[in-house]
Amino acid sequence: MDITLDEKQIILEKRDRELECIYSISDLFDLHVPLKSLLKGIIQRLQPAFLYPEVAEVCIVLNGDTYKTDKFEKNINSLHSNIIVHGTKRGSLCVSYSEERPYHDIGSFLKEEQRLLNVITSRLCKVIERKNVEEALLDSEKRYRLIFDASPLGIFVDNNGTITHCNRSLLNIFGVQKGDVVNAEVLDYVNDERLGQLFSGSLSDNNSFYENEYSARISGREIFLRSYYVPIRSKDNNIEGGIGLIADITSNKNSEEELQNQKELLTSTFNALQDLIVVVDREMKIVTSNWKSDIISSPQDNNQHPLMCDSFTHNLFPCDPCPVKDVFSTGNMKEFEYTDSVDSRVRDFRIFPVYDTKGDVAMAVSHIRDITERKQTEEALKSSTYELERAYEELKSLDKLKDEFLSNLRHELNTPLTSIKGFSELLYDRSLGPLNDKQASAIERVVIKTRKLQNLIDSLLFVSTSQNGTIRYNFEQIEVSSLLNGVVNVFFDKIKEKNMSIHIDFAFDSILVDADTTYLPQVFLNLMDNAVKFTPENGTITLSAFKEDNDVHVVLGDTGIGISENDIQGLFQKFHQIDSSSTRNYDGNGLGLYISKVIVENHKGRIWIESEKGTGTDVHVRIPSKQSQFSDSSSSPSVSRDKPIPR
Repeated sequence: MDITLDEKQIILEKRDRELECIYSISDLFDLHVPLKSLLKGIIQRLQPAFLYPEVAEVCIVLNGDTYKTDKFEKNINSLHSNIIVHGTKRGSLCVSYSEERPYHDIGSFLKEEQRLLNVITSRLCKVIERKNVEEALLDSEKRYRLIFDASPLGIFVDNNGTITHCNRSLLNIFGVQKGDVVNAEVLDYVNDERLGQLFSGSLSDNNSFYENEYSARISGREIFLRSYYVPIRSKDNNIEGGIGLIADITSNKNSEEELQNQKELLTSTFNALQDLIVVVDREMKIVTSNWKSDIISSPQDNNQHPLMCDSFTHNLFPCDPCPVKDVFSTGNMKEFEYTDSVDSRVRDFRIFPVYDTKGDVAMAVSHIRDITERKQTEEALKSSTYELERAYEELKSLDKLKDEFLSNLRHELNTPLTSIKGFSELLYDRSLGPLNDKQASAIERVVIKTRKLQNLIDSLLFVSTSQNGTIRYNFEQIEVSSLLNGVVNVFFDKIKEKNMSIHIDFAFDSILVDADTTYLPQVFLNLMDNAVKFTPENGTITLSAFKEDNDVHVVLGDTGIGISENDIQGLFQKFHQIDSSSTRNYDGNGLGLYISKVIVENHKGRIWIESEKGTGTDVHVRIPSKQSQFSDSSSSPSVSRDKPIPR
């Protein structure tokens, strides 16, 4: 079939585009650009070579990475060619049209376009293979160069004694620059006469390896060097060159000396042990010992390793079974005590296995200690412990008798005390008739002393009951402000009598706590009693309360005599008084703070004291509150009231 001139023109234009594409991409191959840039360049140069370049989209997938034009989308008429490197498919080159085009040889593509794609892919595969080889060579060269430069030895390559290459280690050893070393003679740095003889040929040494150690003085410092030299010989056994190594072994020499010193130290320590150490082998011969006992004989000159059984002065070990042989047969450590039938001494035996590299027991180390005195001490200690236990039980019994006595005493005293208290209060109130001034004064003192005696008896009963764990609390909701105001009212007359001032500051209107209506008020009565008692005339008492987390925090402060830091620690103990002498200035039984602490802790609270000698005291009490009953302090101002006592 004849081809028209227009068709020939189209074919020529098509061939021209193909050749231009191939040459353009070949230029990329020759530039040795990075693989990623190469693939992007192929994509850009490949589009114009196709019949419809305006809609041709290209995609290259290589090693899982994708490089493509913006509108590429693979479809049924796509044209592709596989990228195969060393027989393995590594990816593909694909071309597709973003818009539908008429059918030609291969879908909408020509056979020539498929051949073009195959030619480019084939060339690309060769380029990738070449780059892989180049990268492998570069990696290998880099690796060997790193090994050469980072080697801890001073490496040099020489030709008949002339240094041609060296690394940093050699320069560091001799403290020189690289320019001074290259092309210099090895013997300028190595003080090794035999190596010089080897290079000159006067040393008839046909060995394939040469080694020597020697000392050198560099920069005024003596060091030790070791030279290695591997000569390269001709067929006539002449040295044509070689590779030499120079190592600074000064630290090794120092380490060897240190190891020797350590060995001598260990030997001295071993010999200084007061316990007997015996090392035996599988034949029961003594390998070494410190010979620290009169039960073992030192070896004679003609027999440095005697049998263990022949070295002891009498039968030290139990014979059947022999514990040392058991260690060799079982591989387990043996420990026992043995009383010698000859001297009646008690000795502690510990026999340890020593394993060789194969895991077999090669030796046994026997550690023998005389524990006769220790055993005697242990027996004496057991006897003392038994006596202490008996004394402790007696003390517990006495403590129980004391508690029972206090409980019985309270009940026995309560009956007459109730009558005395009742009738004296009737007389004091004039219920039984009028009294003159002297009678009224006497009855008043009886009432006061009776109340103190009642308080003492109640305190003793509380202490006894709390120790037995038989206190029963009746918890109910108590309003804190009312409780504290009631305490203040009880002591109002005493405060007035001493011409003191009391300042009250509550940071809430109303707050409730779950508490016992008898015991919790007693805490604040005890604390207020101490504050009034230990504050001099014209002093000040401060009572404040505020919410802290989910607790009510009450602080009772005074300007009294204060307490030293050493005395604070024992304040909450039973019967503790700072001044316990018979001439003390303040009365009391030493139970108030102890009782207060027990009550507060039984209410899941905490009590503590802050004070300094001569500056007053602050007593803190924290009790869990009913959280829902807090008044919002942001909407309710804090209540602050002063109750000055007229002076």
